[in-house]
Amino acid sequence: MPSSQPCSAAPSEAVSDGIRHGTRLGELLTSASDHSSVVDSRRARLRALAERADAHGNRAKAARIRAENLGTLKRDRRTLTWRAAVRTTTFEAVHAVVDKAAVIAAEDLTKDFTGRERLGKNTNRRLARWTEGVTAEALEAVSGRRGSAVRLVNAAYTSQVIPGSDAIGVSKGDRLHCTECGAVWKADHAGAVNVLRRLGDADIALWTPHRRVKRILQERTDRRRSRLPDQDSSTARMCRCGERTIQPPDIGQY
Repeated sequence: MPSSQPCSAAPSEAVSDGIRHGTRLGELLTSASDHSSVVDSRRARLRALAERADAHGNRAKAARIRAENLGTLKRDRRTLTWRAAVRTTTFEAVHAVVDKAAVIAAEDLTKDFTGRERLGKNTNRRLARWTEGVTAEALEAVSGRRGSAVRLVNAAYTSQVIPGSDAIGVSKGDRLHCTECGAVWKADHAGAVNVLRRLGDADIALWTPHRRVKRILQERTDRRRSRLPDQDSSTARMCRCGERTIQPPDIGQY
């Protein structure tokens, strides 16, 4: 039976207690994206070759290239296998989360990933994989069958805010660095903790615009800093995230 302890699940691989689930998912997404990039590039060259053959009147060669090299049977079979693996990994991960939680806080996975910058083709492809709704479907289906409740929250800036505060940190790869105390978080764990915290946030509703969310976070940080006795003094003692510091690896081990 799931416990009454609430838990958060983000589309990463972690939940708010720091335990990682569905760790194979990242590998599946990356391998599919990289494979598609290579195959699409090769198919584009073959397609251009067939078009040149058509242009020179060699229709037999063009037809042969299209029939033998530009079919979709292998691609469709690989796609079905990949999608089955993603669904299996996702549903197993959601079952593991539901094992420990009666209430699950999650971001709205039906929203598209949008941003100001135009992302590269590989990045767009990887992000598009997340929007297929498998995780959202798994959360709804598994929680419904097993009696857990899913609560959607506004996920704006949850991957950038330092847990235990409202300050926006500095992201470097898969790490999130606190600018106040120097603590280092795993980015997916920090995101999961912040998603859970949003569950009880009265100021940030599900549909609060992301610009308004940023203003709220900034106002909270400014109010916290204004309570310091000396405006020039360090804010490190006001930060509550130090216990999550990730120790750097021992160079001597490599």
